[in-house]
Formats: sequence, C-alpha cells, structure tokens
Amino acid sequence: MRRWMLAGAGAGIAGLLLLGFLWAPAAAHGEDGVFANDCCGTLELRQGRLVLNGKPSVAYDLGRDSAGPYVRPRTYVGAFEDRGFEIDGTRPTLRLRLDRLPQPRTILLFEGRRRYLFTRSPAGAGRRA
Repeated sequence: MRRWMLAGAGAGIAGLLLLGFLWAPAAAHGEDGVFANDCCGTLELRQGRLVLNGKPSVAYDLGRDSAGPYVRPRTYVGAFEDRGFEIDGTRPTLRLRLDRLPQPRTILLFEGRRRYLFTRSPAGAGRRA
C-alpha cells in the first residue's frame, strides 16, 4: 500500500511540474526588434510587448498557422481611417504576419485588402536610452 502512495505522489508531482512547464511564459523566439513603415511610423516588439509609435505597449502572443508565423496583440493594433495606426480595445484583434522566425525581417499588417509592410530597422534604431 505504501508503494502505491509513493508512486501516486511522485506522479502527482511530475504532473504539476509538467503543467508548470506548459503554462510558463513562452521563451523568446528572437522576434524582438524595431520595424518601420514609411507612412506610419514604427512598431517595436520587445520581450512580449508591442509598442506602436512610442504609445503605451500591449502584450502579444506568438503563433503559427498554415500561412506562417504571426504576432497577435491582445488589444487591436491596426490602421485608423487612413490617419495612421492606433491601439483600440473595442475592436477585434488582428494577426500581424511575420516573414519568418527567428529574426523576422518584415511584419505585414492587413486592414481589409490594404497591406502595410513594416521592415526591420538597423539594430538599436528607434530605441530610447
């Protein structure tokens, strides 16, 4: 009986460790960087946060589907009536497409049929001291 209790306790601990590993924050996938668009400013990915034109940051999740890797902000980040880009908590989120992982060179954002391409800036560009 004692062996079964020890085996059960060991299995329970192993299960808890596995759950902790699966629910732990995702490790960096090398997506961090500053990306720029000629008309619309900058978009920065930094340690799980997205900063749009220096505005307050929003958290994002990385994902991959049949079209490839993407970043999905937890709050809407996208075009605002041909006036630029905005962060808006009242609109559904959009996927921002990465050309590759790690070290994406571009981020593609769709607004309907319109496409906005952000390209990686040289290292350190746009960073504040």
